[in-house]
Amino acid sequence: MSERAAERTVVVTGAESGGIGGLPTGLAERSRLTVVTAGADGLEAELNDADALVVVDDPPGADGVETFRRVRRNDWTLPVVLVSEDVDGDRVQTALSAGVTEYLTGWSADRVEELAARIEAHVRTPALDGIVQAERWKTIVGALAHDAKNPLNVVTGRLELLDVEDTHTDAIDRSVGRVQSLLSELSTVASVAGPIEGTEPVDLAEMAERVWRDSGGSAERLRVETTATVQADPDCLRLILERLFENAVVHGDDATVTVGDAESGFYVADDGPGIPAEDRQRVFEQGYGTARDGEGYGLFVAESIATSHGWDIVAGESEAGGARFEVRAR
Repeated sequence: MSERAAERTVVVTGAESGGIGGLPTGLAERSRLTVVTAGADGLEAELNDADALVVVDDPPGADGVETFRRVRRNDWTLPVVLVSEDVDGDRVQTALSAGVTEYLTGWSADRVEELAARIEAHVRTPALDGIVQAERWKTIVGALAHDAKNPLNVVTGRLELLDVEDTHTDAIDRSVGRVQSLLSELSTVASVAGPIEGTEPVDLAEMAERVWRDSGGSAERLRVETTATVQADPDCLRLILERLFENAVVHGDDATVTVGDAESGFYVADDGPGIPAEDRQRVFEQGYGTARDGEGYGLFVAESIATSHGWDIVAGESEAGGARFEVRAR
């Protein structure tokens, strides 16, 4: 490989605000990197031809996590390395949880070669972060679900033209419907996979009432015993409530559902038949289900969404002997 082919273009931003003004110069002098510096306003214009981005993290003057999120929102998939002279563990955890490629702490001038080597490694073999992976997965699954629906529609249409006994027709219709349901569930999981980009205060009671109403539930079957505000991604919270409500209704047609406060979170409980103690771990497994018409993916989807949000869901017994699901922040 030639010297020219080995060169990489690295954009450095936040260096002046963060007080590490010598980083770009040192990086350019001690490695085979073409280094371009950019301020916050001109950053996007420099990223089109860049192989990697180095961000000095020293909030609030230079917020590396917010810069990373901005880069990903604008669909750049290049490695993003945060650098800081002095930062606590919570900040590193926040950055890595957000999905940054790497965080180099305790920065000093004698670590330039190390930083250059890390950049080279990430460019050569990119370990794509969760946000990038989730977007690619979402695209692949979306295309798969779309393409699969066409042959399923053909099967349904041709079936209508055949002189087949009703028993066979019903069985085929059920199978086609099941495949369509599975594709829909797969698309849902893909759409919420990966790190959560941001949260906001959400009125739990208002969200619960809206989800219940949209799902066709009767008002007298829902009890909301909370005034809490949940820091959450609204779409994630909506989907979790939707699946927990669906589980209660599927397993008990006349079940009354209650939403209330729990330690470090909230709960959804019902007065239906409940879940046997030996099955309370298994109900979240992919494909597990006890309802005749269910596919067994409702609680699996709910747990997948909660996990991507940094939450846990625990199954138990309600005061009325039905099912109770606690959604807890980790």
